[in-house]
Amino acid sequence: MKGGLSLRLTQETKQTQSLVMTAQLQQAIRILQLSTPELQEEIEHAFLENPLLEMEDADPVQESASTYEAAERSLAEERDFFAAPYDADDFYEAETAHEQRELSAPVALTLEEELLREVDIRFADLREKAIAVFLVGSLDERGYLVVPLAEAARATGADEAEVEHILGILQSFEPAGIGARDLTECMRLQAERAGIYEGLLRAMIERHLRAVADGRYRAIAHAEGAALADVQTAVDILRTFSPKPGSAYGKEAPAYIRPDVRLTVTDGRFELAVCNEQLPRLRVSRLYRNTAEMDAETRDYIAQRIYAARALIRSIEQRGETLRRVAEELVRRQTDFVLHGTGALRPLTMQTVAAALGMHESTVSRAVANKYIDLPRGLVPLKSFFSSAVGTEAGAHSAGEVRAAIGAIIAAEDAAKPLSDAHIAEMLAARGISAARRTVMKYREQLGIPSSAKRRRY
Repeated sequence: MKGGLSLRLTQETKQTQSLVMTAQLQQAIRILQLSTPELQEEIEHAFLENPLLEMEDADPVQESASTYEAAERSLAEERDFFAAPYDADDFYEAETAHEQRELSAPVALTLEEELLREVDIRFADLREKAIAVFLVGSLDERGYLVVPLAEAARATGADEAEVEHILGILQSFEPAGIGARDLTECMRLQAERAGIYEGLLRAMIERHLRAVADGRYRAIAHAEGAALADVQTAVDILRTFSPKPGSAYGKEAPAYIRPDVRLTVTDGRFELAVCNEQLPRLRVSRLYRNTAEMDAETRDYIAQRIYAARALIRSIEQRGETLRRVAEELVRRQTDFVLHGTGALRPLTMQTVAAALGMHESTVSRAVANKYIDLPRGLVPLKSFFSSAVGTEAGAHSAGEVRAAIGAIIAAEDAAKPLSDAHIAEMLAARGISAARRTVMKYREQLGIPSSAKRRRY
């Protein structure tokens, strides 16, 4: 009987240890894939939840018998305190002015907020203001009005003429083209704002926007009895207009991007460091180390909190070490990319880096997820160090190199006789780069370069 009990206890102990290890591993995995701002939030949250965590820059706790007695008496109160809402700003009041400047970002208003602010200024009449507010709320992300005037009139208790009048005022707001009901009206509003809604440009906006999109300039010239060069000039003007005037505004203010790794060049040598200066340094509090006189429940609670604190600290240290190793390997393999940019990017996969470091590919993927490196030439995502390969006679070129080559070829072409994708593929082949026509088309589109028909100049 005792043997069976011993076996069962051993099995239960192993299962418990396995669950604990699994939870610790899951935490380490989650911590690894956090960006620096996300990790800072994680640390602050853990600090507020776990009374056994201390910031290393805090004053060390004075140890005395009365301290431990007070700690035991106030433990229940502390549990409630750490579970309650807490203003982290109070804790970080001592943050330096430099850190404040780095962490702060200008407050960017959304399109709706900008327009409502203008509505508040422009409309004194409450009835008109209510109609304007309804119309602003009926704009989509492009800045187009998506509600028919009749529906807007019913919703606001106004007649259509009044709604149309208010819409006209709204369309005078910035950005030009806002409040349009379709592409034609959007282009018209921008041309009118520029004072050039006349002649051939007006005709093209009213009747030929589809032909402009398709690059059928000769057909437009024939239909309007205009010179091909004049059509080209009008097209150039249209291309300065925005078909989606509201797209310049995000739904939310852009977040400040903080680097996770920083690379500096000193006397020709690379120096890489994980950016931990904004992260609080944690340690396990010594306040509760003397638990001999505490009751069993309190001792268990403290033991659990100590374990959780140590596990978090280990996970953060492991994240920093893994991130450093991966970043060093990326910089070592992509030195030309670091110094010269995307055109010098070499083929490199996560699998290659993982094999070199003796890691699993998923570990490398988590290490670079949502993280940025501060290079001498600017901030870039760590993921940008990876690139698929395109075959060449002498090995392989990265997708970035092929895109750069395509861009250079198109930049040097005769604008009156732009190169087709097939012709570009042939020119790449002459340079030893094997790329199919469809590959050329894909990379050209990624560069934002239109087709040869739409690139033609007259």
